[in-house]
Amino acid sequence: MDIIKKFLVINSFTYNGRGGNAAAIFINSGELDEDVIQSIARQLNLIETVFIDESKEQGIDFNIRYFTPQREVSIAGHPTVAAFIALVKEEKINPIMKDKYLVNTRDGLKEVTVQQNGEDIFVKLKQQKPKFRLVIQDKNKIAEVLEICEDDIMSNLPIQCINTGLGHLVVPIKSFNGLMKIKRNISELKSLCDFIGVREVQAFCFETKDDIFDIHTRNICPREGIEDAACGIGNAALGAYLLSNYYIDRKSISINAEQGYIIKSPCAINIYACKIGEDIGVQIGGTGKVIIEGDFIVSNL
Repeated sequence: MDIIKKFLVINSFTYNGRGGNAAAIFINSGELDEDVIQSIARQLNLIETVFIDESKEQGIDFNIRYFTPQREVSIAGHPTVAAFIALVKEEKINPIMKDKYLVNTRDGLKEVTVQQNGEDIFVKLKQQKPKFRLVIQDKNKIAEVLEICEDDIMSNLPIQCINTGLGHLVVPIKSFNGLMKIKRNISELKSLCDFIGVREVQAFCFETKDDIFDIHTRNICPREGIEDAACGIGNAALGAYLLSNYYIDRKSISINAEQGYIIKSPCAINIYACKIGEDIGVQIGGTGKVIIEGDFIVSNL
């Protein structure tokens, strides 16, 4: 017997209604087993496909799972933004009546805030406590893997591994041109990331294409062999990095990041970071739009 499941594809972190990073969203997917879910994600072949079910646990609103075409991942930023835009569009939640939600992920419980102003839906995801890890001293090795000059890397900021759920190597670059020079050498990047214990590279500079932004970022995912148009978790790691290493005299920061220009999909990510005692709290936020609505027919169950 066939099962027909409605899905939406939503571009998260859109900028002025353009660009964004796509994720497919399935609501009420509970009757599908894991092999079928992974098959759906593989067939849709987006960076992530999200499966949402209402939680039966008191105080928890939804269970959310994230699948790349190859595997399940514990947490993802832009698909969470997409998931809550889908929940609003499908009238499963009403941000006017309730604006804070608690979701269960493989990375633990996450707090999500949803605001709606007319047709605009803005979603913020609270991150896990950042873990500050290895500082890389060998700038030449990093430059070699990224195929840039060692002089393209800032000398007054560290190259550092930071984990806000996935694990990112944050690389500070002096100029926009230097940032654009970075090559996606997937095999070499994967070896580097595996060796130092991170999943992805998050490089940035303070020079931007549009004056309304504070930083320009690039996220390269060697495990998936892609460059991500907008990475929420990577920009969360970057927010923690900047508050710890650059805005050291501030208690909090609110930063607008642009990303995705190099792959012709401009994105806008809002980053919020604040010092809480000895710790740092981080949230990332953005908006998005529905680009596809359809039915997925699951056969031979």
